[in-house]
Amino acid sequence: MKVVIIGASHGGLQAALTLKKLNSQTEVILIDKRSEVSFVSSGIVLRMNQMVDELNKVRYLTSEELIGKGVDVLLNATVTTINPDQKIIVYQDSQGKIHEVSYEKLIIATGSNQFSTNLTLPSKEKVTVFKNYPSSVEVLEKLEKAKSISIVGGGYIGVELCDALKDLGKEIHLIESADSVLFRYLGKEISSIIEEKIKKSGVILHLNESVIGFSDVEEEMFITKTTNEEIRNDYVIVAVNARPDTSLVKEFLDLKANGTIRVNEQMQTSDPDIFAVGDVIAYPVRNSYRKSFIPLVNNVVRSATVAAVNVLGHPMKYNMTQKTTATKIFNNYVASTGLTEIEAKFEGIEVESIFLTLPCQLPYLELQEEVHIKMVFEKGTQKLIGGQLMSEKDITQSINTLSLAIDKGTSLEELVTMDFYFNPAINQPMDIISRAAYEFLIEKYRV
Repeated sequence: MKVVIIGASHGGLQAALTLKKLNSQTEVILIDKRSEVSFVSSGIVLRMNQMVDELNKVRYLTSEELIGKGVDVLLNATVTTINPDQKIIVYQDSQGKIHEVSYEKLIIATGSNQFSTNLTLPSKEKVTVFKNYPSSVEVLEKLEKAKSISIVGGGYIGVELCDALKDLGKEIHLIESADSVLFRYLGKEISSIIEEKIKKSGVILHLNESVIGFSDVEEEMFITKTTNEEIRNDYVIVAVNARPDTSLVKEFLDLKANGTIRVNEQMQTSDPDIFAVGDVIAYPVRNSYRKSFIPLVNNVVRSATVAAVNVLGHPMKYNMTQKTTATKIFNNYVASTGLTEIEAKFEGIEVESIFLTLPCQLPYLELQEEVHIKMVFEKGTQKLIGGQLMSEKDITQSINTLSLAIDKGTSLEELVTMDFYFNPAINQPMDIISRAAYEFLIEKYRV
């Protein structure tokens, strides 16, 4: 079988490698308009935090390694046309020459782009986004030179950038249109703790503010205009408004209202020989009545695996997502899964919740670490539908436990009695999750 994949980022790579592992005789052609493969877009944060010594190292593997695994790699190849009737892809190489390649099955893994609407932007020398390796190199150089920087968007990218920049002696502004940072993943309790850490670090936090424009005032500086004020900057990073890149297929594949490609549980599009994965599709969310555009890498690689398996004729369905995330910011690990209280209300689910700060260790140990934990339950069934964690201790694996509990519809009482390990030198007889559930149960049943 001959399979062509358009897009060599997380989804395209996972699909290509899975196809070759399942059947080494499968002809796999991976096409990308960029000059490199597998760069991790958050690599700029890793480099700024000195977790890697070279930005170029933040990759899964090289194109040479892919070729060594039997994948045909076409880089600097911009696909201009897809002819689904004849099963032909037309692309242009770096020299401007036009080529055609045929396929039996096609996987669309073109990902997402970030953009700003209704704004007249200064040149990309002053306002930019970063996603691939060349743009990340440019942004890193400009961040080092800039003295006053605004970051637009208080999601993971924006907050992680603030953390990486906070000790470099620059004036940093974080602009978020919502009333809290990381609002898509966290409730007010944990987000307010993070906001205090952001402000304490010297970053100037602008909540409930939207960028409405830019204007030049000097050769080097310019003004970032928000709904509340004007900020003098010499560099701005836009970290909002990711959207699916479906321009190649919008004329012949069914799209959803949010611009994503409509797929079934096997990642198959309205054309049975074309599959779509990653940020170009919407995902079914546990305890939600709709599919949502959720540009998270863990969703991307799972959808790519499902697509590759089905391309080769093995039935496999995509499971629900809990949009499980984790990061380390301002010396704290932060993790989230499932619905927040606000999301649950939007879904028409009545909920009750508990927020606690609990010690990890027993009191006789010199080392004492705390965990902030939020748990959201469906009222009536007492089924867990959301969880959030924050601690200086690495508690990120516990969010996977909460994700599994949500996926399996685990109840409050089941969480209290769930079997977790105990070691007197490490933790307490009841795990953090069980203890939080236990305290909520006591609160509910106390006479």
